Amino acid sequence: MVLRDPGSTSPLRIWLDSRNTGRPGGTGVATYTTGMRQCFTQLGGDVPYLWDRAPDASAPPPNTPARKVLRFMHALLPFPTRVRRRQRPDTGERCWFVPDLFRLANVHFRIWKRPLRLCGGQPPAIMYSTYPLPFLVDDAINVVTIHDLIPLTHPELTGIDRTFMEKLLRQQVALADVVVTVSETVRQQIVDMFHVPADRIFNLYQPVSITDAERRAMEATPAIAPAGCFLFIGRVEARKNIERLVAAHALSGTARPLVIMGPDGDDQPDFTPRTPRQQIIRIPWCSRESLLRTLRDAHALLFPSLAEGFGLPIIEAMALGVPVLTSRGGATGEIAGDAALLVDPLDTGDITQGIAALDRMTADTAQWQQMVARGHSQAERFSPAAQIERMTPFLAHLARLSATGR
Repeated sequence: MVLRDPGSTSPLRIWLDSRNTGRPGGTGVATYTTGMRQCFTQLGGDVPYLWDRAPDASAPPPNTPARKVLRFMHALLPFPTRVRRRQRPDTGERCWFVPDLFRLANVHFRIWKRPLRLCGGQPPAIMYSTYPLPFLVDDAINVVTIHDLIPLTHPELTGIDRTFMEKLLRQQVALADVVVTVSETVRQQIVDMFHVPADRIFNLYQPVSITDAERRAMEATPAIAPAGCFLFIGRVEARKNIERLVAAHALSGTARPLVIMGPDGDDQPDFTPRTPRQQIIRIPWCSRESLLRTLRDAHALLFPSLAEGFGLPIIEAMALGVPVLTSRGGATGEIAGDAALLVDPLDTGDITQGIAALDRMTADTAQWQQMVARGHSQAERFSPAAQIERMTPFLAHLARLSATGR
């Protein structure tokens, strides 16, 4: 399938929001955004970002008191906000933007209880929101991605306001033309909670790839953690089950250090060593190359999360030939398939046994080699090529919407 505007040979224009791109250290949503852009581009689409700043500005406006007042006054306006168009001064690339868009849209939604409408700027055929953002583009097919329902299903595990998020998600699934998600687990939760018709929701999973350039950069990057360590990657917060993980690591009796890599989350779980012998190494941030180098050199990834929408580190570890321990059931069990050691995330003893079993494995054992082989096979299910094939029914649905004017 080649993405073309109906009745013409021009590439189909698809806007992606820039909300999660360009952040230090990256996020799972940022990786999803980049991967989807690559897939749409490979299919022949014209895929620019919709920015919250002019192309000659390096960052959104600072969140000063004066800016907050201006944002509130703008949000009070009942009519649509116009999208602006400008060329980048360095490359001449076309850019579309709304100053302070993402903060403005949130304030507008809190005031009016409905999404901010955007107009003008030569609207795209498709506005593909990679996150539930409270705006819609007039005269475009609006697609919204819902990665998880954790603020609703596990409100105790997140600092996100459950009431606000439920209102936002109900509006999004009611007003968006198409809803996309990243696992069958979350898809079923959305259907059950919001009663979305089956023909309006698609599980596309997430494209995951480690490029040749990233692999070369990884090889040239100095190590920042001991080889052969146990590694956790993700936000350091209660949802990631950090305290049980640290306790299980201590109880396992392993001499391998536990490296906890990722930014601080909504809360501050206790990851101090539980015994004098236990070694915990905290790395709050590093480059993408250093993250991949550390993951490649690890003995295993430990990811017994309590709630996920997808679980990106699981597939990245498998792609690098690293065994994985993760949670049984939910999205993590779905994404890992039969290629990981699955444990009960609420049972410290079960996590302990899993860590001890991995600790005893070596690269020359049949069990290790089997885990690595299954991991490579599972990772291939989320390659860009597999993602493009998986997108075929979704793209056909968009084509039908476009042909009928929705």
